[in-house]
Amino acid sequence: MVETTVEASQAQGIGYHSICCLAAGRCRCARDKRQEKSQPAMNTKIQHRIAAELGHWMRTDWTFADVGAHWDAVEDYDAINEETYSYFRRFVDGLRLSNLPDGQHVLDLCARTGNGTLYFHQHGKVSSAVCADVSERMGEICQTRLRANGFENFTWLHLFDYPLPLSTASFDAILCFETVEHLPYPERLVSELGRVTKPGGTLILTTPNVLWEPVHALAAISGAHHSEGPHRFIRYQRLEQMVRDENAPLADAVAWSAPCADWSQNLTAQNPAPQTPASLIGVERCGWW
Repeated sequence: MVETTVEASQAQGIGYHSICCLAAGRCRCARDKRQEKSQPAMNTKIQHRIAAELGHWMRTDWTFADVGAHWDAVEDYDAINEETYSYFRRFVDGLRLSNLPDGQHVLDLCARTGNGTLYFHQHGKVSSAVCADVSERMGEICQTRLRANGFENFTWLHLFDYPLPLSTASFDAILCFETVEHLPYPERLVSELGRVTKPGGTLILTTPNVLWEPVHALAAISGAHHSEGPHRFIRYQRLEQMVRDENAPLADAVAWSAPCADWSQNLTAQNPAPQTPASLIGVERCGWW
C-alpha cells in the first residue's frame, strides 16, 4: 500500500518521507483506538480481581469444596510456579530440614500437581504414597505427572471434610506444603495430621510468611500470579502452638531466621516413641514474623 501511495504521490509532488509519516500516523491512530477499546475491559477485569481478593480477606469461614473449586479454576498453576523461586524452595527446604529416612510410606496432603511427591521420590525418600487433595483437576495433573515420571506406587484420594478418611498411625511421613493456611479450621487439620502419622514418623509442614499476604494479593490483582483463593496466612507463634497443643510432650524448639526473601516457614515434628503422640524436634523460620 505504501508503494502504491508513493507512486501516486510522485505525480502530486509529495515526498516519500511525508508519505511514511502519514502511514505511521494512521498506524498510531489505529493502535490508540484499539487500546481505547481494550481499556474498559482491562479495568473491569482488575475490578473483579480486587473484589475477589477483598472477598478472600473478609471471609471468615469456608469449606473443602470452596478450596477445591478455587484450585479447579486455576489453569496456569505449573506455568506460573515454574517462574517462582520460592515455590520449589518449599520442597528443597523440606527435604533439607527433615532428615527423612529413605523408602517411606508418605501422605502428601493437598498434593496439587504432584511436584512435592515427585521431588521426594526422586531423592529416594518415597517408596509409596497417598496423594490427597480437594481439587479433582489438580489430582488429574498429579496422577499424570507421577506416572509420566515412572512413579506408579501411589493412590490419589479426594478430600471432602474432616475427619480425614485415613487410618490412625498409617504414614511414616507427611508432606503438607502451603496447605494449612487454605483448609478450614487449621487446628483441626494439625490434629488430624498428628493422628495419621506413625509413632516415630515425620511431619513436614510449610506455610508462607504472613507479611507476604498483601504481596500475594497485589500479584493476583495485577495478573502476575494466581490468587490464593480461600485462605488465611498463619503466624509462626500460632502454628507452633498448634503443634505443641496436639503433640506434647515436646523437646526444645530451635528457631532460625533468614532474609525476608526466603518466605517459607518449615516445621518438622517427629514422634520419639509409641506412647507419646509426637515431639517437636525443630522449627525452621524463614523470613520475618
